[in-house]
Amino acid sequence: MLPAAPLPAEAPETPAAPAPDACLNCAGTLLAGAGYCPHCGQPRPHRLSTAHVLHEILHVFTHADKSIFGFVGQVLTRPARVVADYLAGRRKRYFNPFQFLLLAVGVATVLAVQLHYYERIGEQVQLAMQAHGAPAAVLARVGQYFHAVGKFFNVWWLALMPLHALVAWAVYRRRLNYAESFFLLVIVGSVFQLYLILALVSVFLVVGLEPGSSTALLQATVYVGYLTWIGRGGLGLRWPRAVGSALVVSMLAGVINYGLNWLAFWGYVMHFRVPG
Repeated sequence: MLPAAPLPAEAPETPAAPAPDACLNCAGTLLAGAGYCPHCGQPRPHRLSTAHVLHEILHVFTHADKSIFGFVGQVLTRPARVVADYLAGRRKRYFNPFQFLLLAVGVATVLAVQLHYYERIGEQVQLAMQAHGAPAAVLARVGQYFHAVGKFFNVWWLALMPLHALVAWAVYRRRLNYAESFFLLVIVGSVFQLYLILALVSVFLVVGLEPGSSTALLQATVYVGYLTWIGRGGLGLRWPRAVGSALVVSMLAGVINYGLNWLAFWGYVMHFRVPG
C-alpha cells in the first residue's frame, strides 16, 4: 500500500487590499497617492492647525491669479478679458466674481453707514424741505428714509441688478442671454463698488466734501466707460455699437434707479400726497 500523498501546504492567506479612502466631502473614492479628490477637488483632509488657517487666509489674498487683490486689478484694468474668458468657459483662473461683488457691496455699505453718508444727504433734503414749509412729521420721515437707505444700501442695490440685467439683455441679446447679461453687470457693478469705496474714503472722509448726487453720476460714468470697454474688447462690437449700447444701458439703468427711488421716497415720506 502506497503511503498517502502529503496534503499540499495551504497557500499563505493574502491580506485583503485596504479599502480605498473615501472623500469626507463628497464620499467619492480617493485614488492612491492623490492629494485631491477627483470628484470635488477637495484636498486630503488633515487636522486644522493655526499654521494651516493662517496659510488659507493668506492664500485668499495673495494667490497669484485667484486672489481678491488680483481680481481687483483684473476688473479695473482688464474687464474685457475677464468677461471674454468667463463667457468662453475659462473661469478657474479668476476669483469668484459673484462672491467678490457681495464683498465689495458689503464694504461700501459698512463705509457709508460708518460715515453717515446717506444720513447727511437726508439732512440736506430736510433743510430744503423745511425751507418750503414741510411739517415736522414729514421731516422726521425724511431722516428715517435716508437712514434706512444707508443701512440697507447693499440689499437695495443688489435688488436692482436683475432689472438692470434685463435692460442689458434687451440691448445685447444678439450676443448674450439673460444670465450672461447679468454676469456682465456683475463685473461692471464690481468696478462701480470699488470706485465708490475709494470715493467714500478719499473724497468724503479725507477731503471732507459734503455728500450729494455724485454717487449716481459715478455709477453712470462707470457704466458707460466700462460697458463700452467690454463691448469693444470682450464682445467684439464696433466702436459706434459699443458706445451706443453702453449709453442706452446706462441711461435706462439710471431711469430705473431714479424712478424706484422716487416712488419709495414719495410713498414713505409723503404717502403720495402733495403738501398743501
